[in-house]
Amino acid sequence: MLVTAFLLTITVLTCAVQAVAFNRLMRYVNQEMDHPRSPYHPFATVILPCKGLDPGFRSNIEKLLSQDYPNFEVIFAVASTEDPAYQTLVELSKSAQIPTKIVVAGINQSRAQKINNQLKALTELSPESQVLVFVDSDVIARGDFLRHLVEPLQESGVGVTTGYRFYIASISNWPSQLRSLWNRISAWELAHPAYAFAWGGAMATKRSVFEQAKVAEAWDRAADDDLSLTTAVKAIGQSVHFVPQCLVASDGDASISEILEWTNRQLILTKVYYPGLWVRAIARAAVMALWLIAMLSAAVSYSLWADQSMAMALVAGLTIFPLELFFLVKARTLWKRVLTDNHQYIEESFLTSCAAIPLAHLVLPWMTLYSLLTNRIQWRGVTYELLSPTETSIISS
Repeated sequence: MLVTAFLLTITVLTCAVQAVAFNRLMRYVNQEMDHPRSPYHPFATVILPCKGLDPGFRSNIEKLLSQDYPNFEVIFAVASTEDPAYQTLVELSKSAQIPTKIVVAGINQSRAQKINNQLKALTELSPESQVLVFVDSDVIARGDFLRHLVEPLQESGVGVTTGYRFYIASISNWPSQLRSLWNRISAWELAHPAYAFAWGGAMATKRSVFEQAKVAEAWDRAADDDLSLTTAVKAIGQSVHFVPQCLVASDGDASISEILEWTNRQLILTKVYYPGLWVRAIARAAVMALWLIAMLSAAVSYSLWADQSMAMALVAGLTIFPLELFFLVKARTLWKRVLTDNHQYIEESFLTSCAAIPLAHLVLPWMTLYSLLTNRIQWRGVTYELLSPTETSIISS
């Protein structure tokens, strides 16, 4: 009976937590989607660090340069003129209708290359610049993307605004389905004022807030831009504001090794730069790992000894799946509204998404708990050891 009570308790608590989190997210997103537009459009500097040519690179840059925003400049940053992106950026800058610059940052062994590129770009800001916008080259921006990202900065207490990535995985790619599910659950935290975080693919902050929070100093020897910006901004009493209109659909397909590398990187970066959120993830993974062990123990006991109490335990534990399926259905409706409004909706297989839920229970807790064992990550071919939020060692490049 103890196993039954344990599994039932975990199921009830897990579903209660999910219900609270999802309802908070749904209220938040619907409120933001219905929020009236604002005339707040200060001069903005968009900083885009580049390394290599992502799929759709030229098209993404063209959409960025043609944003429906009255006053902005774009600063591109690369490590060297030998980077494959450099020549394409030169060509696109020549035909741009807005001010653009290309800076060459060089290499710095004490911080991530992306941050090194961003810090170099920050030395070239226009004197008119009031808002800093950081984007990634694989972001496919809607025409009013920049307007939506900047407008909430006029609200008192908002230190940084952020979009988020929404992975779309193909039907047969199970590792990518798992990443997609894991990433979407993480998105639920964006509606929680205590745990919301900035995403480096699309984030904006006032120049004055950036300077007051001393973000450039925090970046000086760091491996992460968005979570370190998050903690720096929150340290001065400012909040992170999620902008659903800046949710970006992305091709989620990747190999097993790429998915493992990506998941490990997200967890280690969170562990070092935003430990409160990481502890929350570890606690959730530990509970799910205990649930899985209890389920396996009950299954073995029932198959060997036909113990009816173990059958009851299995039934209690399995009730988590229909409840999670309910949240999956509601979440699909919510995200469909957002992505349709963003002109980025892509139909997914409902059955494949359903099948990913039990697979996630088998795999994701252990992937999360693995982050207890290491602080080493790989990022675009470079291996980093994260010694602390202000100390990063490049192991190989």
